[in-house]
Amino acid sequence: MTQPDDQIIQPQQAPLSHLTQAESHPARKIDWRIGSVVFAVVLVIGIALYMLPSAAPVVSDAAVPQSPAQPRQSTPDASQQRPAPFAQSQLQRAREQAQTALAAFVEKQILLEETMSVATWGAGELQQAMSQAQYGDNEFLAERFDAALTAYDEAREQLEQLITRGNEMFTAHLTAATTAINALDPESAISQLQQAAVIKPGDDKLAALQTRAGLLPEIIVKLRDAKNHELGGRWDEALAVYNEIATLDPNTTGLTERRTAAAQQQEGGDVTRAISRGFNALQARRFEQARVAFNEALRLEPGNDIAAGGLQQVAQQHDLDLIRRYQSEAEQALAAERWQQALEAYDNALQLDGNLQFAINGKAAASEHRRANRLLGRIVDAPQKLSSEKLYLDASNILDNARALEHSGPKLTALISQVAELLQLYRDPVDVVLLSDNATEVIVSNVGRLGLFDRKTLSLRPGQYTIRGSQDGCRDIFMSIDVLPGIAPVDVSCADRLTR
Repeated sequence: MTQPDDQIIQPQQAPLSHLTQAESHPARKIDWRIGSVVFAVVLVIGIALYMLPSAAPVVSDAAVPQSPAQPRQSTPDASQQRPAPFAQSQLQRAREQAQTALAAFVEKQILLEETMSVATWGAGELQQAMSQAQYGDNEFLAERFDAALTAYDEAREQLEQLITRGNEMFTAHLTAATTAINALDPESAISQLQQAAVIKPGDDKLAALQTRAGLLPEIIVKLRDAKNHELGGRWDEALAVYNEIATLDPNTTGLTERRTAAAQQQEGGDVTRAISRGFNALQARRFEQARVAFNEALRLEPGNDIAAGGLQQVAQQHDLDLIRRYQSEAEQALAAERWQQALEAYDNALQLDGNLQFAINGKAAASEHRRANRLLGRIVDAPQKLSSEKLYLDASNILDNARALEHSGPKLTALISQVAELLQLYRDPVDVVLLSDNATEVIVSNVGRLGLFDRKTLSLRPGQYTIRGSQDGCRDIFMSIDVLPGIAPVDVSCADRLTR
């Protein structure tokens, strides 16, 4: 059934891309939404064509410009019947392939125009690609989709070749500019960068090299200043200038080597100055300052023989002075019976030289004097313990050792005399008379149980003894007595009766 003329949807001729505008403005950037518009227009045309009962779309001569590279195609016969379902499916597939090829072309065009200023160096090639794509548009509108696909692919390939050529030219200019910068040739560098800017004016690598090239005049002046400092032996100043250059452009050719050489020369001068300071301090007997200076020289130049020899002289003179001072302090302490102070002085000397015989012997002597002083003092403080035969013998040995000491001052001599008197006092037994009531059981420490008695005489060594007395019906008696010559009789009778 045919439709009335007023209900037939006539196809509208619309461009499948923005090529008409791009032809007159090839450098204008394309909005990403063009692809969506193209697809929508094609979809509308497809629906219109599908709904026509028998007539194929009519394309006017004015709306379909011909590419000079392709012959003009005749339009379909208006009397041709609508394709069968299979043919329609094939036609739809060809249409989709052409649309995909168009989208790929548009993507390349956007990439080219957004990253490169192609109008200034590739306008002719760009125009050819645009014309080829426009020819594809015409073929698409005429439903010759295979021809449209071929045209779009060729246009895309032309853009890809244009992009490749632009990148190669850009890279070549950047490489030449880098070489010129490294050669400290600002004019050549700027010339190459200007040519690169024609291709990709907004590239980050280009901007970085432009910055380096702009700094070259200042860097060249500073390199000249640093060289003058080096010729004058002013290595500190030269190194400072190189550090300034590193702040401007750390990639300056040869900068690392120049800085290293200047630093080595600076260290060499520092070594000489450090050694000089060391010997000046040594001559003035400022030994610690000399030691620091020589160690600094060795840090800057490990293995420096002069600095090592300076340290040996420091050790010989400084340490010898210290050793003499510690020896004097120790001897004075021994004479004053400050045994601990003498020990510390000898230890200080041995830290400098562990083989010092005077310090080894002196330390042993100070230790013996301190020990004797301590033991004699304990005997004097508790003489009653001398009642023990063992302790009495120990005290006798301590006294003999103390008398043999070399550095007996007034204090130690006094202790020796006191202990000798105590030993004399506690040497002979003393008769002790014990009185009791013949009913009290008596026990004496260091003696034992004495039993019951009225009177008993014991021969005891002087010292302190404990006596215990016990009797039924009485409280036990506990008493301590100091047995010394002339001791009075001791009553050990139980007198405190327990009440029942």
